[in-house]
Amino acid sequence: MILKTLFGIALALSLTYIFKLVLFLDYHKTVWNHRPGKCHIVEGIDHGSEDMQTTKSGLTFITSGIDGPLFSPTMKEYHKKDNVRGRIMLFNLEKPADGVRELMIVGNQFSYEDFAPHGISVLEEKGKIFLFVVVHRAEEDTVEKFEFLEKTLELKHLKTYKGTLVHLLNDVAATGPETFYTTDYGYYRNHVLHFLEQIIGLYYGHVLYYDGRDFIRVSEPTYMANGITLSKDGRHVYVVSSAGKKFAVYKPEANNRLTKINEVELDTFPDNPTIDPVTGDVLLGCHPIGFKITKHLNDPSTEIAASQVLMLHMDKSGTNVTGVTELLSDDLELYGSSSATLYKKRMLVGTVCHKMMYCEVNTL
Repeated sequence: MILKTLFGIALALSLTYIFKLVLFLDYHKTVWNHRPGKCHIVEGIDHGSEDMQTTKSGLTFITSGIDGPLFSPTMKEYHKKDNVRGRIMLFNLEKPADGVRELMIVGNQFSYEDFAPHGISVLEEKGKIFLFVVVHRAEEDTVEKFEFLEKTLELKHLKTYKGTLVHLLNDVAATGPETFYTTDYGYYRNHVLHFLEQIIGLYYGHVLYYDGRDFIRVSEPTYMANGITLSKDGRHVYVVSSAGKKFAVYKPEANNRLTKINEVELDTFPDNPTIDPVTGDVLLGCHPIGFKITKHLNDPSTEIAASQVLMLHMDKSGTNVTGVTELLSDDLELYGSSSATLYKKRMLVGTVCHKMMYCEVNTL
């Protein structure tokens, strides 16, 4: 009798878990394709535009060729076969017809070997443009600082940031010439262990802050903290949990530690946030169907995934979401959207390892 009871309980728990997993991975969802206006694929960037940031003048800097320990052997074989390499690209939203171009990196201390850029943040300071970029290398993750040389269209490598608290970085948000927040996505740098960390739901990540001397932990333990950015006025920090399907608002304290003041659940897997420079609203590149993006990231050569761009409308305080607009939904041309940026009703949509799309936005 006891064994039958235990078996019944175990069966019920198992079925409940499977049912929740099916819902979580979005097997029940359908993609309805729509766009905010005329859109087209941008030629010249075919293996990812994972993250992007736009300056006040419309210059958009894009990371391409993401790789790292969290990706599967099949993905790595795909990169090797197609000779994918890490690049930082430039697209001028003031002159979209000019298309995209690669920025060459100069500097004696920089190595292109195993260079795999991921998250990116732009800092405009005293007439200069600086980039902070999360980089995955074979043995460690770092944040790299560059200066954009506009006359020669090059990036000058300035500095490498590394530390013992760094495990598996994802995104970065610059707060000054030598300070920034960055998301430590997880603990394990092994593909299998990272997958288990995600499936089990372990809170092994943190938001880190580089204070000019070293990295410090400034948040509570996080579950797969992904994209990060500052609010328009710089008073709040927005952090996205992809696997948690959540968007969180933090308030920086005097010591730069973060206090969570709001959290919004989203019925999608959000990736990277950017800020509408006019309204302060948040654009999110998202993965609306979980099981498809999982298969796509395992084998992008054969599996497709849906793309989605959401705009979270923020109130005047920048702490509360007052509404959500779906700007784009697409599984016909663009697979695995991870970022989007908006400038003068012109939008770029990036992907983890696929193409990039340019759109005219007529729906806002």
